Amino acid sequence: MLHSAPVRLCVVAFLAYCSYAICRTPLLPLLARELGADAPMVGFIVGASTLTGVLVKLPAGAWSDVLGRRPLLVLGAVVFAAMPFTYLGVASLGTLIVLRFVHGSATAIFGPVASASLSDLAPPDRRATWLSTYSTVQGAGQALGPVVAGYLIAAGRYDHAFMAAGLFAIVTPFIAARWPSTPVLRSAAAPAARFTLFNRGIADVCRQPLILMTSLAQAAQFVLHGTLNAFLPLFAHDMLGLRASQLGWLFALQTVTTLATRPVMGIVSDRLGRRGVIATGLTVCSGAVLLVSVATGVALLAMAILLYAIGVAVTTAATSAFITDLSRRAQYGAAHGVFGTIYDVGDALGPIAAGVIVASFGYARMFQVMAAVALLVTATFYVSARTKADSMTQFDD
Repeated sequence: MLHSAPVRLCVVAFLAYCSYAICRTPLLPLLARELGADAPMVGFIVGASTLTGVLVKLPAGAWSDVLGRRPLLVLGAVVFAAMPFTYLGVASLGTLIVLRFVHGSATAIFGPVASASLSDLAPPDRRATWLSTYSTVQGAGQALGPVVAGYLIAAGRYDHAFMAAGLFAIVTPFIAARWPSTPVLRSAAAPAARFTLFNRGIADVCRQPLILMTSLAQAAQFVLHGTLNAFLPLFAHDMLGLRASQLGWLFALQTVTTLATRPVMGIVSDRLGRRGVIATGLTVCSGAVLLVSVATGVALLAMAILLYAIGVAVTTAATSAFITDLSRRAQYGAAHGVFGTIYDVGDALGPIAAGVIVASFGYARMFQVMAAVALLVTATFYVSARTKADSMTQFDD
């Protein structure tokens, strides 16, 4: 990834996702509880931003196929830059929920369009390597975010954390505006023609069963992701007595481990194929969450987080590239929009379902149930993907 455009996109992703992470973990569960949220409400608040992704990712990706990538990249960056400042002085759960819904549109717009933008440029035999490198840089921002948040909220000053988040992202729209313009088809000049192409792209993608199955597999990993984001801070604080700064370091440990592993796994996925890598990563993630459920100290919890981070790297190194493999070039945005929408359903439902289970059965049983669900989806994906693979078409043009 020596081209200047992908490098600029990586810079935007680092700054934007660092900003987003500051506003989410471990700040958000702690702030929500301070404002009076119970466990199910904490889960809903953490999942609220992801529910926006369910609604926005698919049209954002599909419209980028029709209108070009740059307008959507800039729009997502603007939301990243503006939203942290709107949290200043938040004093009610209702306001916090509304802000989380709006803030979620940043990743919902930017995420699938960035993946499609890189897929436009990446050589077919290096897709996973390029996308994994981008995800590594994005993840570096996500790793820094919880550390910054942990220290800034240690004294109870949430406003300092939100200000820092805004400052991290404030230059991203200007950098995103330098993405090269994408040629737009003349046939799409009229609004009616644009809507036709928009709808056709979505319909064609949804007729690819393996795209849907791969998206479901990624959704299973995001069920675990959303669950850990919402309840690992509370579990570690309530059951193990960890401080806010320690929570920040734990989440940073997770992301840094994923960063160190993901580029290598991207190369492995390019050379060995996608399906086995995806199934292996999901199995590791599930085992790690089971280990969290029996953790009684910081050492065992850190070990579980390390294992989970490796599983995430293995899974995500292959899924996004597999989606591109299975898509036509003119529909990369729609394909990644469908992919992102489905896995966002998992990311949103994870903390919501987990909150209900915690309220009834406690943390340990909740982690065990969520891990079992992910394992079931993993087995279904692996068996079904092997059956359907021979009938599916992979596109390199």
